[in-house]
Amino acid sequence: MSQLKLPPYQRRKISSSKRPTTLNVSEGSCSGGQGKRSPVGYGIQNPDECPSLPEGCLPLHCQVAGHAFRKGTDSLGMLSSGDDGSVLKPVAKLLAGTREIKFYEQIARATAESKELVRLREITPQYRGQLKLPVGGEVIEFLKLEDLTQGMLEPCIMDLKIGRRSWDPMATEEKRQYEASKYTDSRQAYGFCIPGFQVYSLQTGRLQRYGKDYGKRLTEVTLKDAVRRFLNADVGLCRQQLVLFLTDLWNIQNWARSQTTFRLYASSVLLVYDARRLKPVLQHAGRKLPTTPVSPATGSNTPTTPTFSTTTINELGDVEPLQHYFQIQRSHSSNHNYEEEIKIMKENYTFMLDNLVGSYEEKIWAKARMIDFAHTFPLPSSEPPSVDRNYLEGIDNLVKLFEDLLKECEIQNTPKQGVA
Repeated sequence: MSQLKLPPYQRRKISSSKRPTTLNVSEGSCSGGQGKRSPVGYGIQNPDECPSLPEGCLPLHCQVAGHAFRKGTDSLGMLSSGDDGSVLKPVAKLLAGTREIKFYEQIARATAESKELVRLREITPQYRGQLKLPVGGEVIEFLKLEDLTQGMLEPCIMDLKIGRRSWDPMATEEKRQYEASKYTDSRQAYGFCIPGFQVYSLQTGRLQRYGKDYGKRLTEVTLKDAVRRFLNADVGLCRQQLVLFLTDLWNIQNWARSQTTFRLYASSVLLVYDARRLKPVLQHAGRKLPTTPVSPATGSNTPTTPTFSTTTINELGDVEPLQHYFQIQRSHSSNHNYEEEIKIMKENYTFMLDNLVGSYEEKIWAKARMIDFAHTFPLPSSEPPSVDRNYLEGIDNLVKLFEDLLKECEIQNTPKQGVA
């Protein structure tokens, strides 16, 4: 087992001369995919700055919470396996890691008689076993899990840690106080918090990332703003996107309302969707989206602010790049952004080809799953059967937030009286 990374409330107890120098292992959100654009925010992991990894493995670029690869640190984050599109989560702590492995194996073995566990299996990432791999000269044990963003071209990911209480029954008093001091405003208001998220912004055309420092400052009001930012609501709420999320969130809520087997601490719900799929849905609904802003060359009069373009949409909501090309060709002589227009046309053409070859056959392009079970405990035998109120309250509030967004979306889409 690799040397563990100490949490902040313990680091002050060890002098810098006594700190371990071996590779550290840490936990994070189960996600996947690889962004293609330069991120804005707290940065993205660089494979060149990481320890030697097994062939076919790369740092998980879309990890949005927990410790990840960072320059100048010895922390091991999650990995992406190129063999089958799985994500590899390091078993960071002996007891917590064993607990999480046991949890996944328990629901993986569940039969039809164990309805509660079967339902749980449907709302968690697929468990694909465990394996040991050499990393930086050490043998590290990993959980192998489904990549929830498999096939997504522009994966947007948000980690929501559920429950006002995040410390488990085995935590020390100092650990409890430390956990209770984090994300206080959002946890008090909603019973959950946001440790991190990333979004491909349709407004700016850039990948934006928000970490724990941003999440810790969120309040009752600004947390809603963060969720809207994640959903790209600045260009309009999308009914299809909200319904897809709510379908999974309602399933999680229904499970939490009836289950009496587990007590979940520091567990999360991961929201993922493909911004590349969101864009044509919004366009088909008549929304005008800004094009990617272009940085002007020296001496150029090209504006840096986003400009809007009209894109032809067919009945299926797919882009018709050929018509777009003819439009560009007609205005070539007066179009200062000709190269950028060609770039957009190629992106649209790529999207249409993706549909034709079947990579976009999957209709579910937004989903929610329960993740992170290292601090999940069985209900003590000394207690009568009861639901997990700490977890349920957070899920109820998360569902209500999305239901309110759906109501807002319905109002926006309702024709005003007297308007054709």
